[in-house]
Formats: sequence, C-alpha cells, structure tokens
Amino acid sequence: MVHESRLWLTVINRNQNLLGKTFIALRRHEEEVARLTVQEWTELLDEIRWVTKRVRQAFAPDHFNYAFLMNLDRHVHLHVIPRYVGTRGLVGVEFTDPDYPDSYRAPPSSAEVASRGVIDEVEAALRSP
Repeated sequence: MVHESRLWLTVINRNQNLLGKTFIALRRHEEEVARLTVQEWTELLDEIRWVTKRVRQAFAPDHFNYAFLMNLDRHVHLHVIPRYVGTRGLVGVEFTDPDYPDSYRAPPSSAEVASRGVIDEVEAALRSP
C-alpha cells in the first residue's frame, strides 16, 4: 500500500509488466461499481488524481488507462495502468509496452510477479513528494 484515504487504499500491483501499475481498492466489500456512494466516487477521484500525479512524476508515462476489471477478484478496485512509448528502466530492469498505442492487453494470469527490489523502488518513487 502506498496511499490511503478513509474509503480507499492505493496499492502497487505485484505485476509490474508496465512500470508504476497500481490499483485503488475500496475499503468496504462491494462487488458492483454501480453501488458506490457519492462520497466513495468523490474520494476515488482524489485517489486517482494522487496516484496519477505520483506515477507521472516518477516514471513519466505517455498515457494512462483506468479500468474496473474485477474478473478474478470480485471486489471494487480500479486499475491505474501507465502506458509508455519507449522503454523505461528501474533497478537494472527494462520495462517496455509492446502494445502501445493499441489497447492495453492484460498479461496472462501466469505473468511473472515483479521482484521485491522493483516493488520497493516503485513504492519509494510514489511515496516521495
């Protein structure tokens, strides 16, 4: 977790196939986006703005995708997916976005989880002002 508000948690995605990929999860259990309260929507917008600004400052993505998927985890959460024209590097690892500018294609469920070093560096970059 890199940020929290009263109603939402912003978390680094363990799959960093796209550098800085995060998600924002609702604290209470809910399975349908259409059941969010006005207050939850308002606070979600604040979390989206916070993480977008931090990822932009840390990794300079060229674009963002935002997606409510909830196929595997039936709990309201919004994926924040930075998109890149060129390669980015972090702790000796190169990150590419082979589908850009086409639609984001989710990695297979067996996709490799990022190393602890990558996760730690992403967290540090997003936490710094």
